[in-house]
Amino acid sequence: MQLLSLTKIVSDGTHNAFTGLAHFRNRYFLAFRQGEQHGSPGGKQILLSSADARQWDRQMETSFPTPEDLPPKTPMDFRDNYFLNLGNELRIHSFALTPMGPDETYLQPVRSTVQTTSDGVNWSAPRTILQGSLLWKPIFHQGRLWCAGYQRISGEGLVVDLYQSADGFAWERGSRIAAGNETILVPTPEGALRAYVRTQDPPRHLQIWEAASPSFDSWRPVGVISKIIEAPHVATVGDCQYLFGREKPDGPDRRSSPHLSRSKIWRLEGNEAHEVLELPSLGDTSYFGTVVCDDGTILASYYSQHERELDQPEPERGGNHKPSDIFLAQLKP
Repeated sequence: MQLLSLTKIVSDGTHNAFTGLAHFRNRYFLAFRQGEQHGSPGGKQILLSSADARQWDRQMETSFPTPEDLPPKTPMDFRDNYFLNLGNELRIHSFALTPMGPDETYLQPVRSTVQTTSDGVNWSAPRTILQGSLLWKPIFHQGRLWCAGYQRISGEGLVVDLYQSADGFAWERGSRIAAGNETILVPTPEGALRAYVRTQDPPRHLQIWEAASPSFDSWRPVGVISKIIEAPHVATVGDCQYLFGREKPDGPDRRSSPHLSRSKIWRLEGNEAHEVLELPSLGDTSYFGTVVCDDGTILASYYSQHERELDQPEPERGGNHKPSDIFLAQLKP
Protein backbone atom coordinates (compact mmCIF):
# COMPACT_ATOMS: atom_id res chain seq x y z
CA MET A 1 0.00 0.00 0.00
CA GLN A 2 1.37 3.38 -1.02
CA LEU A 3 0.39 6.74 0.44
CA LEU A 4 0.01 9.04 -2.56
CA SER A 5 -1.11 12.14 -0.69
CA LEU A 6 -2.35 13.28 2.70
CA THR A 7 -4.50 16.39 3.12
CA LYS A 8 -5.54 18.00 6.38
CA ILE A 9 -9.22 18.84 5.93
CA VAL A 10 -10.21 20.24 9.33
CA SER A 11 -7.98 21.75 12.03
CA ASP A 12 -9.75 24.29 14.22
CA GLY A 13 -8.59 23.52 17.74
CA THR A 14 -11.60 21.34 18.66
CA HIS A 15 -11.80 17.55 18.95
CA ASN A 16 -12.76 16.39 15.45
CA ALA A 17 -13.22 12.64 15.11
CA PHE A 18 -15.18 9.55 13.98
CA THR A 19 -15.25 10.04 10.22
CA GLY A 20 -17.39 8.67 7.42
CA LEU A 21 -16.76 9.02 3.68
CA ALA A 22 -18.98 8.41 0.65
CA HIS A 23 -19.36 9.14 -3.09
CA PHE A 24 -22.92 9.83 -4.24
CA ARG A 25 -24.50 11.80 -7.08
CA ASN A 26 -21.03 12.71 -8.42
CA ARG A 27 -19.99 14.30 -5.13
CA TYR A 28 -17.91 13.23 -2.14
CA PHE A 29 -19.31 13.47 1.37
CA LEU A 30 -17.25 13.60 4.54
CA ALA A 31 -18.95 13.48 7.94
CA PHE A 32 -17.34 13.73 11.36
CA ARG A 33 -18.16 14.49 14.97
CA GLN A 34 -16.99 17.73 16.57
CA GLY A 35 -16.88 18.29 20.33
CA GLU A 36 -14.82 19.52 23.23
CA GLN A 37 -13.15 16.13 23.68
CA HIS A 38 -13.39 12.48 22.66
CA GLY A 39 -16.66 12.03 24.52
CA SER A 40 -18.50 15.11 25.76
CA PRO A 41 -22.07 16.42 25.91
CA GLY A 42 -22.96 18.62 22.98
CA GLY A 43 -21.03 16.70 20.34
CA LYS A 44 -22.42 17.54 16.90
CA GLN A 45 -22.15 16.15 13.40
CA ILE A 46 -20.49 18.15 10.62
CA LEU A 47 -21.07 17.26 6.96
CA LEU A 48 -18.76 18.46 4.18
CA SER A 49 -19.18 17.90 0.45
CA SER A 50 -16.86 18.20 -2.53
CA ALA A 51 -16.91 17.69 -6.29
CA ASP A 52 -13.25 16.65 -6.46
CA ALA A 53 -12.25 15.56 -2.89
CA ARG A 54 -9.92 18.57 -2.78
CA GLN A 55 -12.07 21.63 -2.14
CA TRP A 56 -14.60 20.96 0.62
CA ASP A 57 -17.70 22.97 1.48
CA ARG A 58 -19.55 22.84 4.78
CA GLN A 59 -23.00 21.51 3.95
CA MET A 60 -24.67 20.75 7.25
CA GLU A 61 -24.26 20.91 11.04
CA THR A 62 -26.52 18.66 13.08
CA SER A 63 -27.10 18.21 16.79
CA PHE A 64 -29.34 15.52 18.22
CA PRO A 65 -32.43 17.06 19.86
CA THR A 66 -33.25 16.29 23.48
CA PRO A 67 -35.62 13.29 23.46
CA GLU A 68 -39.05 13.75 25.05
CA ASP A 69 -38.26 11.21 27.78
CA LEU A 70 -35.39 13.35 29.12
CA PRO A 71 -35.42 16.70 30.93
CA PRO A 72 -35.54 19.69 28.55
CA LYS A 73 -32.21 20.87 27.15
CA THR A 74 -30.38 17.69 28.18
CA PRO A 75 -27.14 17.89 26.15
CA MET A 76 -26.81 14.90 23.83
CA ASP A 77 -23.51 13.64 22.43
CA PHE A 78 -24.09 12.93 18.72
CA ARG A 79 -21.30 10.60 17.65
CA ASP A 80 -19.75 8.49 14.90
CA ASN A 81 -20.69 8.57 11.22
CA TYR A 82 -21.05 5.64 8.83
CA PHE A 83 -22.35 6.11 5.32
CA LEU A 84 -24.49 3.52 3.56
CA ASN A 85 -24.89 4.04 -0.18
CA LEU A 86 -27.98 2.27 -1.52
CA GLY A 87 -27.64 3.59 -5.05
CA ASN A 88 -30.72 5.81 -5.12
CA GLU A 89 -30.28 6.95 -1.54
CA LEU A 90 -27.40 7.84 0.77
CA ARG A 91 -27.68 7.35 4.53
CA ILE A 92 -25.64 8.52 7.51
CA HIS A 93 -25.81 6.22 10.51
CA SER A 94 -24.82 7.74 13.86
CA PHE A 95 -25.72 7.37 17.51
CA ALA A 96 -26.65 9.68 20.36
CA LEU A 97 -25.65 9.35 24.01
CA THR A 98 -26.95 10.99 27.15
CA PRO A 99 -24.61 12.31 29.86
CA MET A 100 -22.92 9.64 31.95
CA GLY A 101 -24.11 9.03 35.50
CA PRO A 102 -21.99 8.57 38.66
CA ASP A 103 -21.75 4.81 38.03
CA GLU A 104 -20.15 5.47 34.61
CA THR A 105 -23.19 4.26 32.70
CA TYR A 106 -25.32 6.45 30.46
CA LEU A 107 -28.49 7.90 31.96
CA GLN A 108 -30.60 6.55 29.08
CA PRO A 109 -29.95 3.83 26.47
CA VAL A 110 -27.93 4.77 23.41
CA ARG A 111 -30.02 5.77 20.42
CA SER A 112 -28.90 4.54 16.99
CA THR A 113 -29.96 7.04 14.33
CA VAL A 114 -30.12 7.54 10.56
CA GLN A 115 -30.41 10.49 8.18
CA THR A 116 -31.25 10.08 4.48
CA THR A 117 -30.94 11.96 1.21
CA SER A 118 -31.96 11.13 -2.34
CA ASP A 119 -30.31 14.12 -4.00
CA GLY A 120 -27.22 14.73 -1.83
CA VAL A 121 -28.52 18.18 -0.91
CA ASN A 122 -31.60 17.79 1.24
CA TRP A 123 -31.16 15.59 4.32
CA SER A 124 -33.75 14.28 6.73
CA ALA A 125 -33.52 15.05 10.44
CA PRO A 126 -31.90 12.37 12.63
CA ARG A 127 -34.33 9.52 13.19
CA THR A 128 -33.99 7.04 16.03
CA ILE A 129 -34.08 3.51 14.62
CA LEU A 130 -33.01 1.50 17.67
CA GLN A 131 -32.63 2.09 21.38
CA GLY A 132 -30.27 0.21 23.65
CA SER A 133 -27.79 -1.07 21.07
CA LEU A 134 -25.26 0.82 19.01
CA LEU A 135 -25.44 -0.23 15.35
CA TRP A 136 -21.96 -0.31 13.83
CA LYS A 137 -21.70 0.17 10.03
CA PRO A 138 -24.72 -1.51 8.38
CA ILE A 139 -24.22 -3.40 5.12
CA PHE A 140 -26.51 -4.61 2.32
CA HIS A 141 -26.31 -8.38 1.74
CA GLN A 142 -28.63 -10.87 0.04
CA GLY A 143 -31.48 -8.41 -0.30
CA ARG A 144 -31.50 -7.22 3.32
CA LEU A 145 -29.66 -4.87 5.60
CA TRP A 146 -27.46 -6.42 8.27
CA CYS A 147 -25.52 -4.88 11.11
CA ALA A 148 -23.63 -5.81 14.24
CA GLY A 149 -24.87 -3.90 17.26
CA TYR A 150 -23.37 -3.83 20.72
CA GLN A 151 -24.68 -2.96 24.16
CA ARG A 152 -23.75 -3.32 27.82
CA ILE A 153 -25.81 -5.91 29.67
CA SER A 154 -25.74 -6.12 33.45
CA GLY A 155 -23.75 -9.15 34.54
CA GLU A 156 -22.44 -9.82 31.03
CA GLY A 157 -20.61 -6.66 30.03
CA LEU A 158 -20.38 -5.62 26.40
CA VAL A 159 -21.95 -8.04 23.92
CA VAL A 160 -22.41 -8.00 20.14
CA ASP A 161 -25.61 -9.18 18.41
CA LEU A 162 -26.64 -9.49 14.79
CA TYR A 163 -29.45 -7.22 13.59
CA GLN A 164 -31.36 -7.32 10.32
CA SER A 165 -33.80 -5.02 8.56
CA ALA A 166 -35.82 -4.88 5.36
CA ASP A 167 -35.78 -1.09 5.12
CA GLY A 168 -33.09 0.12 7.54
CA PHE A 169 -35.62 1.80 9.82
CA ALA A 170 -37.06 -1.15 11.74
CA TRP A 171 -34.36 -3.47 13.06
CA GLU A 172 -34.79 -6.95 14.49
CA ARG A 173 -32.25 -8.50 16.84
CA GLY A 174 -31.12 -11.98 15.96
CA SER A 175 -28.24 -14.16 17.06
CA ARG A 176 -25.51 -13.40 19.60
CA ILE A 177 -22.13 -13.00 17.87
CA ALA A 178 -19.65 -12.64 20.72
CA ALA A 179 -18.55 -10.58 23.69
CA GLY A 180 -17.11 -7.28 22.50
CA ASN A 181 -18.13 -3.95 21.00
CA GLU A 182 -17.21 -2.38 17.62
CA THR A 183 -17.74 -5.10 15.01
CA ILE A 184 -17.58 -4.92 11.22
CA LEU A 185 -19.49 -7.44 9.07
CA VAL A 186 -17.96 -8.64 5.80
CA PRO A 187 -19.70 -11.05 3.37
CA THR A 188 -17.63 -14.00 2.16
CA PRO A 189 -17.62 -15.34 -1.44
CA GLU A 190 -19.76 -18.25 -0.20
CA GLY A 191 -22.43 -15.86 1.12
CA ALA A 192 -21.57 -16.25 4.79
CA LEU A 193 -21.04 -13.31 7.11
CA ARG A 194 -17.68 -12.77 8.76
CA ALA A 195 -17.46 -10.56 11.86
CA TYR A 196 -14.30 -8.80 13.03
CA VAL A 197 -14.93 -8.13 16.72
CA ARG A 198 -13.13 -5.63 18.93
CA THR A 199 -12.77 -7.29 22.33
CA GLN A 200 -12.35 -5.88 25.82
CA ASP A 201 -11.12 -8.92 27.76
CA PRO A 202 -7.35 -9.50 27.88
CA PRO A 203 -5.45 -9.80 25.63
CA ARG A 204 -8.05 -7.68 23.72
CA HIS A 205 -7.04 -9.08 20.35
CA LEU A 206 -9.35 -8.77 17.33
CA GLN A 207 -11.48 -11.89 16.99
CA ILE A 208 -12.95 -13.34 13.79
CA TRP A 209 -16.35 -15.05 13.86
CA GLU A 210 -18.41 -16.49 11.01
CA ALA A 211 -22.02 -17.55 10.39
CA ALA A 212 -23.47 -19.38 7.41
CA SER A 213 -26.23 -18.15 5.08
CA PRO A 214 -29.15 -17.76 5.02
CA SER A 215 -30.10 -17.48 8.70
CA PHE A 216 -26.74 -16.46 10.20
CA ASP A 217 -28.03 -17.79 13.51
CA SER A 218 -24.98 -19.75 14.65
CA TRP A 219 -21.61 -18.06 14.98
CA ARG A 220 -18.34 -19.92 15.31
CA PRO A 221 -14.86 -18.56 16.01
CA VAL A 222 -12.57 -18.95 13.01
CA GLY A 223 -9.49 -16.98 14.01
CA VAL A 224 -7.79 -14.28 16.04
CA ILE A 225 -5.66 -11.42 14.78
CA SER A 226 -3.06 -11.10 17.53
CA LYS A 227 -3.19 -7.33 17.72
CA ILE A 228 -5.24 -4.78 19.65
CA ILE A 229 -7.19 -3.22 16.78
CA GLU A 230 -10.00 -0.79 17.54
CA ALA A 231 -12.62 0.76 15.24
CA PRO A 232 -12.28 -1.99 12.58
CA HIS A 233 -13.24 -1.04 9.03
CA VAL A 234 -12.86 -3.14 5.86
CA ALA A 235 -12.54 -1.96 2.25
CA THR A 236 -12.62 -4.34 -0.72
CA VAL A 237 -10.57 -3.57 -3.83
CA GLY A 238 -10.97 -6.24 -6.51
CA ASP A 239 -10.14 -9.56 -4.88
CA CYS A 240 -8.28 -7.95 -1.96
CA GLN A 241 -9.67 -6.89 1.39
CA TYR A 242 -7.99 -4.30 3.58
CA LEU A 243 -8.55 -3.81 7.29
CA PHE A 244 -8.32 -0.27 8.64
CA GLY A 245 -8.15 0.53 12.33
CA ARG A 246 -6.34 1.86 15.37
CA GLU A 247 -3.62 -0.36 16.79
CA LYS A 248 -2.79 0.05 20.44
CA PRO A 249 0.44 -1.25 21.94
CA ASP A 250 0.22 -4.77 23.30
CA GLY A 251 1.56 -5.58 26.74
CA PRO A 252 2.01 -3.70 30.03
CA ASP A 253 2.59 -0.24 28.51
CA ARG A 254 -0.82 -0.14 26.83
CA ARG A 255 -2.51 2.05 29.45
CA SER A 256 0.52 4.08 30.50
CA SER A 257 1.30 5.11 26.91
CA PRO A 258 -1.95 5.94 25.11
CA HIS A 259 -0.03 8.26 22.79
CA LEU A 260 1.51 5.19 21.14
CA SER A 261 -1.72 4.38 19.26
CA ARG A 262 -1.43 4.46 15.48
CA SER A 263 -3.80 4.32 12.50
CA LYS A 264 -2.82 1.42 10.26
CA ILE A 265 -3.90 -0.70 7.30
CA TRP A 266 -3.56 -4.47 6.96
CA ARG A 267 -4.20 -6.78 4.02
CA LEU A 268 -6.50 -9.63 5.01
CA GLU A 269 -5.48 -13.10 3.88
CA GLY A 270 -7.64 -15.87 5.28
CA ASN A 271 -7.53 -15.45 9.05
CA GLU A 272 -4.36 -13.38 9.01
CA ALA A 273 -3.72 -9.64 8.72
CA HIS A 274 -0.47 -8.37 7.22
CA GLU A 275 0.41 -4.74 7.88
CA VAL A 276 0.84 -2.77 4.66
CA LEU A 277 0.88 0.84 5.84
CA GLU A 278 1.10 3.00 8.95
CA LEU A 279 -0.46 6.38 8.33
CA PRO A 280 0.81 9.58 9.95
CA SER A 281 -1.00 9.32 13.28
CA LEU A 282 -0.65 9.64 17.02
CA GLY A 283 -2.73 9.47 20.18
CA ASP A 284 -6.49 9.58 19.74
CA THR A 285 -6.81 8.52 16.11
CA SER A 286 -8.45 6.28 13.48
CA TYR A 287 -12.19 5.73 12.76
CA PHE A 288 -11.94 5.46 9.00
CA GLY A 289 -14.28 6.04 6.12
CA THR A 290 -13.29 4.84 2.64
CA VAL A 291 -14.25 5.25 -1.00
CA VAL A 292 -12.80 2.93 -3.66
CA CYS A 293 -12.29 5.02 -6.80
CA ASP A 294 -12.75 3.85 -10.40
CA ASP A 295 -8.98 3.78 -10.93
CA GLY A 296 -8.50 1.36 -8.02
CA THR A 297 -7.10 3.92 -5.61
CA ILE A 298 -8.66 4.41 -2.18
CA LEU A 299 -9.66 7.62 -0.47
CA ALA A 300 -9.60 7.19 3.30
CA SER A 301 -10.73 9.69 5.92
CA TYR A 302 -9.56 9.48 9.53
CA TYR A 303 -8.64 11.69 12.47
CA SER A 304 -5.40 12.06 14.36
CA GLN A 305 -3.39 14.15 16.81
CA HIS A 306 0.05 13.66 15.24
CA GLU A 307 0.40 17.39 14.61
CA ARG A 308 -0.50 18.15 18.22
CA GLU A 309 1.71 18.12 21.30
CA LEU A 310 1.31 14.65 22.81
CA ASP A 311 4.82 14.00 24.07
CA GLN A 312 3.57 14.34 27.64
CA PRO A 313 -0.04 13.14 27.68
CA GLU A 314 -2.12 13.39 30.83
CA PRO A 315 -1.49 10.23 32.91
CA GLU A 316 -4.92 8.65 32.50
CA ARG A 317 -6.85 10.68 29.97
CA GLY A 318 -4.14 10.59 27.30
CA GLY A 319 -5.02 12.57 24.22
CA ASN A 320 -8.79 12.16 24.57
CA HIS A 321 -9.10 15.67 26.00
CA LYS A 322 -6.93 17.36 23.39
CA PRO A 323 -7.75 18.70 19.90
CA SER A 324 -7.65 16.40 16.89
CA ASP A 325 -7.75 16.99 13.15
CA ILE A 326 -9.43 15.38 10.14
CA PHE A 327 -7.27 13.99 7.33
CA LEU A 328 -7.92 12.53 3.88
CA ALA A 329 -5.41 10.03 2.48
CA GLN A 330 -5.16 8.92 -1.13
CA LEU A 331 -3.86 5.36 -1.29
CA LYS A 332 -2.65 3.03 -4.01
CA PRO A 333 -2.94 -0.70 -3.20
